[in-house]
Amino acid sequence: MSTPTKYTPVLCIGLGLSGLCVAMQLKRKYGLDFADMHFYDRNDTYSGTWWLNQYPGAACDIPAIFYSFSFAPNPSWTTLLPAHSEIRQYIDGVVDKYQLVPHMTFRTECESAIWDDERQRWCLLLRDLDTGKTYLHECKVLFSAVGMLIDPKHPNIHGMDAFEGPLFHTARWRHDVDLEGKNTIVIGNGCSGSQVVPKIVSQTKTLTQFIHTPHWLLPYPNPVFGPNTRWAFRHVPLIGRLMRFAIFAYGEAQWQLFVENTVGAMFRRALEKQGRDYVRRVAPEKYQDMLIPEWAMACKRRIFDANELYLRALHAPNLELVQDDIVEVLPRAVRTATKTYPADVIVLATGFETQKLMGALRIRGRHGEWLHEHWKKAGGPSAYNATAVHGFPNFFMLYGPNSNTGHTSVLMTTENTVNYALSIIAPVLNGEASRVEVKAGAERAYVARVQAVSRTRIISKCSSWYVSEDGWNSAVYPWSQVHFWWRSVFPVWRDWDYKYTSRHHSVTRLRIRRRLGVLWAALTVLGLIGAAGVSWRSDTPWVRVALAHVRRWTGVLGVWGSNVLQV
Repeated sequence: MSTPTKYTPVLCIGLGLSGLCVAMQLKRKYGLDFADMHFYDRNDTYSGTWWLNQYPGAACDIPAIFYSFSFAPNPSWTTLLPAHSEIRQYIDGVVDKYQLVPHMTFRTECESAIWDDERQRWCLLLRDLDTGKTYLHECKVLFSAVGMLIDPKHPNIHGMDAFEGPLFHTARWRHDVDLEGKNTIVIGNGCSGSQVVPKIVSQTKTLTQFIHTPHWLLPYPNPVFGPNTRWAFRHVPLIGRLMRFAIFAYGEAQWQLFVENTVGAMFRRALEKQGRDYVRRVAPEKYQDMLIPEWAMACKRRIFDANELYLRALHAPNLELVQDDIVEVLPRAVRTATKTYPADVIVLATGFETQKLMGALRIRGRHGEWLHEHWKKAGGPSAYNATAVHGFPNFFMLYGPNSNTGHTSVLMTTENTVNYALSIIAPVLNGEASRVEVKAGAERAYVARVQAVSRTRIISKCSSWYVSEDGWNSAVYPWSQVHFWWRSVFPVWRDWDYKYTSRHHSVTRLRIRRRLGVLWAALTVLGLIGAAGVSWRSDTPWVRVALAHVRRWTGVLGVWGSNVLQV
C-alpha cells in the first residue's frame, strides 16, 4: 500500500438513494462548492438498488411523487408508478443539479473501517475492484449507506450447481440471455416476481412460476400523466405538493394495519376482503386458492399489482403457477415431488439477505469492538433512532436497522435520518467537537423499547423478511413515520455525549456575547425612552415607579453589557 493516505472530513460508503441524500443535504446546508466529502460504491455507478435491479418490468410500487426527495420534486413523471428508466432519469437529474459526480469513486469495496481514538478519526481500508490494489482513506465523520437490499438471497435447492442453462437473480439480470422460445422457470412471487412475469411471459415457450407462500395482492391504478398534468406540476408547484401530502396522509393512515387493536383489525379485514375479491375477480379460477394467503394483511409485505398486470398475465396459455416445492434442479429441468418441469433458463426472484445488515463491511469502534460483535451482544442488528450505535463515534447508518416501513415511502425515512444525523454531527463539522456518540444507556433503552413494541405488532405473527427466525425485528420501524419525523426533528440531546474542543468554548462565549448584545441594545433603548420622561401621564404614581425601575435596571445591565461586549 504505497498510495498516500487520503483525508476527507466526511466519507460515505454507498451511493444509493440514501448516500445521494446525504450528499445533497450537505451541499444544501454548506453550499454547492462544499467539497469536504467523498463517496465510494462497489457498483459501476450510483443509484444502488435502482442500478442493480434492471430486470424487465422493474418499477416503483410507491407513487413516485412521494418516492422522491421533498427538496427535489420532479414535475416530469409520466405515470403514478413509473418504470425503472424514469427513476434512473430522475436520479441522474438530481446528481447533475447538485454537482455530485466529482465526489464519487466507483468499483471500490470498503473492507474495513476502524476508529482511531487517539486521532479522533475513522480509517478505511479500500480495495479497487479493477486493480486489486488497496489504500487508506481517513475521515472525521463516516456514513454507511450500504442499505439492506444488498446481497441477493439464493434458495438452497439441491443440484443448482449442475444446471446447464443460465441461472441468475432478478437483481443480477442477464441482458445477454434471450428468453425467446425458452422454457423459463421463475422462482418466487414477491414484488420482483410479480413485476417480471407479465413482461417476459410472451417471449417464452413456457413460463413456470413457483410460489412458496402467497402474498396479499391488491389492485393499484397507474394513471398516465399527460402533457397538461405535467404542465400543471411544473408551473403550479403547489399542485404537486398537495398531491404529495395527500399520498403521505393516505399511506400514514394505513399504519394502523400493523397495530394489534380494534382499529387495526378493522383495517386489516377491509383490505383482506379487497384482496380476496380482487383475486376472485381477475385471476384464473384454478389459481385463486393458492393466491390467497391465510395470514393477516400486513404481516408480510403487500404486493400492489399496477393496472392488474400480474393477475391478468396468469391467463397466458404458456404460463403455469405451481405451489409445490422444488426438491432438485436437474441439468435441464427442475423436479418437484410429483412432476418434472423442463427448464432452459432459471430466474430467481427470491429477494435479499435482509437480516445480514452491512453486508461484508467490517467496522470497529473505539473500544476495539466490531459492529457485528456489538450486535451479537445486543441480540440482533439494532441502532438508536435507526442510525447510531454506542462505541462508534461520528458514525451514522442510513437505511439502517428498523428503517423500513410497510406503509409509506422509505425515502421519507431516509430524509429524516439524514437531517437528524447532520443536526447531531454539526458541532463536529464546525470544529466545536472532535467526536459525538450515543450514550450506552440510551441505546439499550431505545433498542429494548423497539423490540418490545415490535412483539405487539402484526409483523411478529408470521414468518417474513421483516423479522429473523428468533423473532428479532431489525427491519421495520414499529411506530408511524410521523413519530419518526418528530424524533428526528427534535433530538433528545441528553442521549448524546460530545467531546468538545477549545473552539466550542470560544464559539459559546461569542454566542453569549451576541445575545447579550441584543439584550443590552434593547434595554438601552428602553432606558433612553425612560430618561426622556415619557410625556403621557408621567404624573401617574404607577408610571413614575415603573420608569424608575426601567432607569435603574437598564443602567445596571447597560454597563454590564458594555463590559461583556469588550471581553
